[in-house]
Amino acid sequence: MNLFLKSLGVKVAKAITKEFIEPHSDEDTWSEATTKDYEANAKTQYALTQALNDDDLSRVINCKYAYEVWNDLIITHEGPSQVKRSKVDLLHCQYENFYILENESIDKMLTQFTKITNGLSFLGDTIDNDQKIRKVIRALFKAWEVKATTLKELNDRERWISLTLLKISKPMRWK
Repeated sequence: MNLFLKSLGVKVAKAITKEFIEPHSDEDTWSEATTKDYEANAKTQYALTQALNDDDLSRVINCKYAYEVWNDLIITHEGPSQVKRSKVDLLHCQYENFYILENESIDKMLTQFTKITNGLSFLGDTIDNDQKIRKVIRALFKAWEVKATTLKELNDRERWISLTLLKISKPMRWK
């Protein structure tokens, strides 16, 4: 959603980060900056409400400003910080205890793993790709052990080759 709001303009994207305080005077007496802020708030609020389903829309329909809509949606979908922390802890537990089941396909395993890592990423706790690769390799059952060892060795070899190429490509100093 942030990307979409940015495409509508910088002021529109920033309308969710600060509360708009509507002046109590007549609109004709507003400064140009206040008018632009008001328009950005209206565009943002419109964009947000158009993207919502009926349930979410009913939660925010009475919000007066885009900032309120955005904050209500965050609380609705992420929950308060305590709930968010609990979700992160639960996903970390699932990540740490992740393994492939005996009759599970690789596709199904990777789909489940992606759901866990995307959930962590969505909640602001990202895991780098090297850690993900190592975790997936460790999660494979014994029948995959030879392939997992090969994958580890290839990954280590690629790193070694990359480091070697970096050393070779450094400019030489002439004496």
